[in-house]
Amino acid sequence: MRRLVGTLGLLATALTLGCEEQLIAPGDCPDFCPNGQIVLVDTVFTTVITRDSAYRGYVQAYQSGAATATNQPTAQSRPYFKLDPMFLRIRSTPSDSTTVPVIADSARLRLAITRRDTTAPNLRLQIYALPQTVDTLSTFADLDPYFSGPIVDSVNVSDLRSRPLIGDTATVRAWGDSIRTDSAGHVLVISRTDATWFIYFSLDTLQAPLAEPDSGRLAYGVKVVADTAVSITLGTNESVSNGPVMEWFYHFTPKDSVNAKTDSTLRVPSLDSYVFDPPNAPIDSNLTVGGAPSARSLIRVTIPPALRDSIDVVRATLILVPVTPVNGMASDSFYVVARQVTTDLGAKSPLGNDAAGSVVIHPGVSDTVRLEITDMVRSWVLLDTLSTTAFMLSQLPEANSFTEARFYSSLTPAFRPALHVTFVRRFPFGRP
Repeated sequence: MRRLVGTLGLLATALTLGCEEQLIAPGDCPDFCPNGQIVLVDTVFTTVITRDSAYRGYVQAYQSGAATATNQPTAQSRPYFKLDPMFLRIRSTPSDSTTVPVIADSARLRLAITRRDTTAPNLRLQIYALPQTVDTLSTFADLDPYFSGPIVDSVNVSDLRSRPLIGDTATVRAWGDSIRTDSAGHVLVISRTDATWFIYFSLDTLQAPLAEPDSGRLAYGVKVVADTAVSITLGTNESVSNGPVMEWFYHFTPKDSVNAKTDSTLRVPSLDSYVFDPPNAPIDSNLTVGGAPSARSLIRVTIPPALRDSIDVVRATLILVPVTPVNGMASDSFYVVARQVTTDLGAKSPLGNDAAGSVVIHPGVSDTVRLEITDMVRSWVLLDTLSTTAFMLSQLPEANSFTEARFYSSLTPAFRPALHVTFVRRFPFGRP
């Protein structure tokens, strides 16, 4: 018994000495600490984009929220619209079973400038009468002869803008705000919400005839001119509140009365669009974004094994090389937006709701375009590895202008699209 107790005592003493904590000794655990280090890789994948294609016809010019008016040596663009008909007869009172004729006195046309060129001196808007046959198939060549005819009305917007504000009580009561006006009766109202310029034209019965055969169904074209090349944008019906509006002022004599009554009514276009020259070139082997009807490009990506094995994507950037500089003026810049494809169905692929990335395209610039798509690539690699690895490039806003960008596709090896990715390799932990 004494021998057992002594043995246990010696064992306890040995264990105590063997597990003694050394507070001042440095740590030393080569068998348990990781033997690797975090490696950040920055590389350009030049062959991961294949089967990229361009398609046209998504948004037509007459479906856009604005219409571009351009006058420059290399391009012309002219908005046009056709107004809904005006009634020719009216009931004197709601209970009347018969009607009396309406006599037009004048009209007031409102146009909205939603994007303007502040550098163009003597910016002028010219209104031309167009035939009732204008429709969505009308071309620049079809309408060009009418823009060489007599001008219905013209306003110098630069001069109107420089005039003093008129803000007396009567003006504010009639217009709801201070206005600027000239001797010809043109009026400028600047919106306080989005800085849109509303231009009003006062038209007489010769400029806006209320003819019985067409019931006041008038069509007009708009041409912009200045002392230099110029490009602006007018609002359309699709913009909801900034489209053209015609207010007819008229009088009628009620039945069994000799005293005429006056009134007015509003008419909006049944069609508004724009034509331009030169037309957009047909889709070819390159990637095309923009124009009217709008073009989009589908980009398909094959995720390389190096990214599949990574633990994080720090940054991912799409690299696009322009074929030629975008035709247009500096004020014609637009966004190219990338939206993820939820299912790859080619031209009819449904798109996600949110933009995965965007970049501004400036006309006249031929530099390489870089579009950051980090979140989308990270989701493909880390979050949903079964998702469709493709996205669509489109213009924003779409079909508002004839301007379009063209980039080399994967069919041009020297300038094909590439994916520049910075990622972290999987960490090599040690073995216990």
